Amino acid sequence: MKHILLILAYLFLIPLSHSQKLIIPDISARVDTSKVEVKAVYHLYKEYLNSRMDSVYQNPHWNKKQAELAVKLKASSVDRAITWLFWTDSIGKKHRWFNAPKVLQIDKIEENRYQIKTIFMNRCEKDDDKAFNPDCITKLYAVKDENGAFKLENVIDYDTRNWKKYKYKNINYVVQPFMKFNKRRAKEGVAFCNKIAKQFALKQLPFTYYMTSNPDEMIKLSNLDYLLSYTTGFTDLQTRTIFTSFSHESYPHEFVHMLFYNSTNKYAGTGFIGEGLATWLGGSGFNSTYEEGLKKFSLDIKDNNTIDLDKIISFEYRNPFDNDPFYLTGGVICSMVYEKYGASGIFELYNSPDMISLKKLLEKMFNMSYEEIDLKVIKYIKEYSVKK
Repeated sequence: MKHILLILAYLFLIPLSHSQKLIIPDISARVDTSKVEVKAVYHLYKEYLNSRMDSVYQNPHWNKKQAELAVKLKASSVDRAITWLFWTDSIGKKHRWFNAPKVLQIDKIEENRYQIKTIFMNRCEKDDDKAFNPDCITKLYAVKDENGAFKLENVIDYDTRNWKKYKYKNINYVVQPFMKFNKRRAKEGVAFCNKIAKQFALKQLPFTYYMTSNPDEMIKLSNLDYLLSYTTGFTDLQTRTIFTSFSHESYPHEFVHMLFYNSTNKYAGTGFIGEGLATWLGGSGFNSTYEEGLKKFSLDIKDNNTIDLDKIISFEYRNPFDNDPFYLTGGVICSMVYEKYGASGIFELYNSPDMISLKKLLEKMFNMSYEEIDLKVIKYIKEYSVKK
């Protein structure tokens, strides 16, 4: 895992590596288990670590309402940090395994509420891997329920209880208290959503938009006090929530993810098209348009004689600082299909369930072999900077 900018909406869960082993988390000297409540919280957390953390069910160790909501929404996990803890790397080939976690703190922060902070370390088989530690530090709350039993909670509701809240059309903004809300930019965001919704006949349902001042503040809302990988924004589609680390009320890339999910009630079949579509319509990130990103990418590869689609899709060819080659190439394919088939062609791409099916669909749409499509797309990208 490299330090890269990840604008994430597609995270691929893997089975827990220690599903058959008892996890006994270590504790730091700061965790005083001689105290009755601290000991109770520690045992609750240990039992949770040995439950099916990567599954969505009425987990008995978790806050009942939060678990029920996760089940109802068919969320990827009850614990907001789990999606980040156990996922394949961006190439999708190398699983990330962890040593036994270490509990750094179990502290009382108010009556009947404790915080639990835990550090997760990768197993480093090579010396070069040691720079990629620690992987993350998680934070959860343990709160007494109506029966006096401690249950775990996500931090987001409690930690944003005093944040400013604004409603602008169908967007519910939740903003850090010291940040100013700009109605003009909110209006720009609504106008963008209206434009895309009209272009593709998409539903506009209410969603929540968390606006934070930096990536660390943003990722804290997912129960992570520290995360090795670097992300500036992402969309939690099942809970219809956008998170951004930019002091800005409009994030077109993430709006596209939200709009298409609201109309189809499902993710794009492949991240390649899902991210490509959001990039083509909304830019590869927050502060770069599709056209700007494509021109830069074109200049980067114009003299590269070995690059092809599969190298981009598999991340064999990549930018060390961002995922733009993958995003922009998907965007090029979306633009080519739209030019030929309009909105119906875009939905066919979106609904294609996997890369094998997608390649066959593209062959059918363009009436040429995948190899010919490969050459056509790469040629288009290389020539883009010259044309523009």
